[in-house]
Amino acid sequence: MQSVGTAARLGIPDVLAAGGKTAAEVAAATSTQTAAMARLLRALAGLGVLERGDGGRFSLTEVGDRLRTGVPGTFKDAFIAESDPVHWQSWEYLADSVRTGLPRPEPVLGLKAFDWYVKYPEHGEQFGRAMENISRFAASAVLEAYDFSGVGTIMDVGGGNGSLALAILERYPAMRGRIVDLPYIEDQAVAGIRAAGAEGRCGFEACDFFESVPKGADLQVLKFILHDWTDEECARILANCRKALAPGGRVLVVEMIVPEGTRPDFVKLMDLNMLVMTGGRERTESEFGTLFAKGGFRLSRVVPTRSPFSLLEARPA
Repeated sequence: MQSVGTAARLGIPDVLAAGGKTAAEVAAATSTQTAAMARLLRALAGLGVLERGDGGRFSLTEVGDRLRTGVPGTFKDAFIAESDPVHWQSWEYLADSVRTGLPRPEPVLGLKAFDWYVKYPEHGEQFGRAMENISRFAASAVLEAYDFSGVGTIMDVGGGNGSLALAILERYPAMRGRIVDLPYIEDQAVAGIRAAGAEGRCGFEACDFFESVPKGADLQVLKFILHDWTDEECARILANCRKALAPGGRVLVVEMIVPEGTRPDFVKLMDLNMLVMTGGRERTESEFGTLFAKGGFRLSRVVPTRSPFSLLEARPA
């Protein structure tokens, strides 16, 4: 993880975007030590991020290309954020999370994960960009799988910089949007709205969804929100969503679903990340059904996508 995160931090995939280079050339372009860079590049080639050709020149693989800045489907910022201090230092104490069932950021760093991002805004902004990477990755699959026709106002609850809501608004020009999240992400969200040319159709509202959710939307989207929290916390979020939902409205949850059985699956490792970082969890379909019921909803359908994420549509019970 740190090898790939370091490649992203140093901009190595961007340096190699125009073609293969030697370790010395990459070191010169990234202001690093040549022998150390050669060792990192060799390790990255072993991971399939790079490949080494004639003359010791390293070039990008299809995987490595996804670590470049600004390319469609980039995961550059996600790898940087997932190997940041709060993640890395907390994961050191996975055994303690297994012993207690509790997350580690507060015992290790003195703050809960999201409070740490508020205190250190440069990391908070990086985490916001990471969520944008993942949102963009999911957005095309979501738009392909779900028909948003007839929605008047969409509210992206805990929407970060609003990249998913803005992608939906671009596809549906008659729709209006609202992005609600904690104040630390407001500047990024407003910048994203402006860059999308959506100022007249979309706005940001600061809120704590544990306290309340702004009223008025007929579709609330919760993307990668519920997996951050315990069942009791999720029930509170959903109950606040239900109070705020316009009559006849619905909620759409974008999450990974834990499959039955023991076959290898990325979601099972992400489940451990939730244990360590937030105390949340990934869930099976039946566990989501129980969760919605606690929040005053009924799970109406599950829509798979051509991505690791599924769409869980719920309506007031």
